[in-house]
Amino acid sequence: MQISDYQPPEKIHNPRPVVIVCDATFYAKRRDKLGSLVFKDIDSETIFDYKQLLQTLLDLEYTIQSIIIDGKRGLDKAFKDYPIQMCHFHQRKTINKYLTRNPRLEASKYLQKI
Repeated sequence: MQISDYQPPEKIHNPRPVVIVCDATFYAKRRDKLGSLVFKDIDSETIFDYKQLLQTLLDLEYTIQSIIIDGKRGLDKAFKDYPIQMCHFHQRKTINKYLTRNPRLEASKYLQKI
């Protein structure tokens, strides 16, 4: 069975004002179209939420090979038992925050080239 053949069960909706968290993770190059896009209705994004979702997957007997995170503080500690990688998009955003787009120092110019 291919993932594109999967038909999830119909969800019963409860329309209301919501705050959603959304994120996409790609497992290969984007042109390969291999990735996941997740929307979740949450009141806040806490480390507890991540731990709870991880435990749900473990209870369902999933085997977690690695975890890609967005850089939220504390997530590395929440998933300390697994190989972790920070999302490339979030890595780049963090680097740009500290380097600026038009560096003046020679060292910063070198780092930007990397």
